[in-house]
Amino acid sequence: MNIATLKVYGDESAVADVRDGLPSEPESDWKKGDTSPTGRTRLDHGFYATLGTDPDPDGLMRKVRAYLHECQARGITFDVAPIQAELRVAFAPAAPNQGASTLDFTLADLSLLLEMGIALSISS
Repeated sequence: MNIATLKVYGDESAVADVRDGLPSEPESDWKKGDTSPTGRTRLDHGFYATLGTDPDPDGLMRKVRAYLHECQARGITFDVAPIQAELRVAFAPAAPNQGASTLDFTLADLSLLLEMGIALSISS
């Protein structure tokens, strides 16, 4: 299964403002001082929100685009100092008999991420 999540972290009030404006509720959150799953102490407030899941990479990208455009329409941006965001995309490689699996970001996708101040992390 392919999944895209948004990791948002930073100043408590900035994180709360963004969280209130999101098109969906975050799946998990943390507070400054909480212990992370790796045992480290969190240095900021933050949350994870799922943008979409789909077995088809193209279907996942459609969901990511729709979610980010909705955030943009709501005036949500991450290009200010007290907050940071990272789009995390994990996709499963194609099965041996299915050929190559690709995850395509258009120039418009990359421009949108840049305009909104979102970093990109891709893993398989």
